[in-house]
Amino acid sequence: MFTVTDEAASLLKAAKKAAEVPRDAGIRIRSSSNPADPSEPITRIGFAIGEGPDSGDEEFEQDGLRIFVEDMLIETLEDRTLDVEQADDGMRRLVFR
Repeated sequence: MFTVTDEAASLLKAAKKAAEVPRDAGIRIRSSSNPADPSEPITRIGFAIGEGPDSGDEEFEQDGLRIFVEDMLIETLEDRTLDVEQADDGMRRLVFR
């Protein structure tokens, strides 16, 4: 499974708090574009706040943050790290390394 840096976990917790969702809600990592051909690479990964995992999702917790990973991304994200980087415009964004 992938890891989440403390900074990325803090950013996701802040997003969850701003959305005013139930305390036990989590972050779902999902493909945001479905290629027509399953052999094509996924072009984008999205984040959504959800109350629980969807069927087939892998669930884990880090620093009190529930994280649900869409089943088709589990292998893709293996051995990756979710981190935060500073963009040129000064905004922080989530990146996989």
